[in-house]
Amino acid sequence: MFKRNVTVSGSHQLSGKDGKKLRKELEDAFPVLDKHALKSVLPSKTEVLVSKMSNKCFVYSCLGQPIFFEHEGTLYPTVYTLWKFPRLLPALQTHSEVSPAIVARGADLMLPGVIVPQEGLGVFEEGDRMAIGIPENPQPFAVGCAQTGSEQIKETGLKGRGVKLLHHYPDALWAMGDKSAPNAGFKPSRIFPATEAEAGSDGAGEAVAADVEGLDISDEKPEACGEAKTAGASMDELVDSCFLRALHLRVKDADLPMDCGAFYSGCMLPCRPKGTEIDIKQSTYKKVSKLMKKMEKRGLVACKQTKKEDKLVKVNRDHEVYKLFERELEAEAEAEAGAAEAGAHGEGEAAAADATPSGKQIEVHECFRAVSNLRPVFGEECVRNKEMLFSRDECRAALVAYGRRENLVVEGKAGRMNLDKLLKSGLYGKKEGVEVGTEVDASDVFERIMSKMQRYHRVVCDGAEVVKKGRIKNILVSAEDRHAGRKYVTKVTQLESFSIDPAEFGNTLQRKYKCSSTVQKLPGKNETGKEVSFQGNLLDEICAYLEHDCGIHPKFVERQSRMKR
Repeated sequence: MFKRNVTVSGSHQLSGKDGKKLRKELEDAFPVLDKHALKSVLPSKTEVLVSKMSNKCFVYSCLGQPIFFEHEGTLYPTVYTLWKFPRLLPALQTHSEVSPAIVARGADLMLPGVIVPQEGLGVFEEGDRMAIGIPENPQPFAVGCAQTGSEQIKETGLKGRGVKLLHHYPDALWAMGDKSAPNAGFKPSRIFPATEAEAGSDGAGEAVAADVEGLDISDEKPEACGEAKTAGASMDELVDSCFLRALHLRVKDADLPMDCGAFYSGCMLPCRPKGTEIDIKQSTYKKVSKLMKKMEKRGLVACKQTKKEDKLVKVNRDHEVYKLFERELEAEAEAEAGAAEAGAHGEGEAAAADATPSGKQIEVHECFRAVSNLRPVFGEECVRNKEMLFSRDECRAALVAYGRRENLVVEGKAGRMNLDKLLKSGLYGKKEGVEVGTEVDASDVFERIMSKMQRYHRVVCDGAEVVKKGRIKNILVSAEDRHAGRKYVTKVTQLESFSIDPAEFGNTLQRKYKCSSTVQKLPGKNETGKEVSFQGNLLDEICAYLEHDCGIHPKFVERQSRMKR
């Protein structure tokens, strides 16, 4: 509502009589504001300025700070007032990942994006004043009015519009004040979680410079040098282990020659142990090229540079280290087989003969590819190999390394860096008022880089890996009543996202649940997926099958019931 093009069309000072009337209206509208609390927001014997806006709203300012605004005869607090009294309005919580739609684009809050706490959403009616926040930050960042009541939400579920947005950080109304923020989690592009110290205080704090999600590009060395060396050594061990595992499990002689960058991203990264992340920049190797040279010097592999690209051309499978690791893999396989056999013991020989071990688990990893003008940030390998993919943590580490390499770190200021020509031209517009050498928040640079990265996802299942562009599409399982409670049909779509053949899926469940199934192409010229339909209401059964037999996490499966009641 208070977009950047909203302007002040006129203003005047409130008279003493009207000032008393305003205070009385505020006490009636906001019972939380007793006389003492109201004085902290609107001190007595102070001038109150009323500004008429081009959007037909009235803004009440005191001591140069907008404190309330009136829309269609209703008074609402500004974010500045909410930061002093976070519980002034009932609030709906949303995810930090949803906040960019509100703070950057001014979108309304939709109910599917609302987080329902254990104690429930509370009681409110349609048209009530509402605040919007995230659970990890105590300060609200937006104000609006409810578009539905809590009782209606209980009946219909989280569907439709939740809060009509009227004012938010950092819109034109916020810009009429001192342009402060309550904590470091407030960024113009997104609301992040507050630090533990900030989250412990309900009052408004001064804006402080801090790293987002652990981003630190300072050159200051940690005092515990021994811990740093230990971390580097452990990363070296992890890199070495994944290197040997990739040679055994991922690289065949028929695949050679292979690009070294593709070997790292396509072979080494999928071989890392579950729950761990490889960051070669935190190892003593620092680069993939140095890793390959080191392994070539040890005699494990042979590399060759063709057309300025490093290629893996040979694997020495007779090397003693290679053979020792092969025995380790065999021991791991025997241990896993023994554990599986022990788990199945006691179920009966007949049942064991017919049972198929499920052990299958599909993993989905989000990854990113750098655009051409930002590839130098990610190192020489990325410049040579544009197909390299990075995790979010690897992107963060790349920016840290680039800042140190190009001497962009601001000494004595953690989380601050200077812009060079590449970052300025690639991330900032001409009207943003920054130049080469401008000091900025490193976390803001990181978020801008991530917003420009091309998004991919990697699906790993039983050693096989598929990489596709964009976000992964969840499997949709829907059941509907086709004939007044006498005929049901269950449909499944987007199986291809997880490399599941729809025809094979239909045949398997047709035999399992003794029902008929059909497979047909989804409507639409640009649609390439297929839909599997089953006779009967199999909503719960299919969702359970996808989780336990196919190894797909429930968060990637959407349920939809269209049963007539």
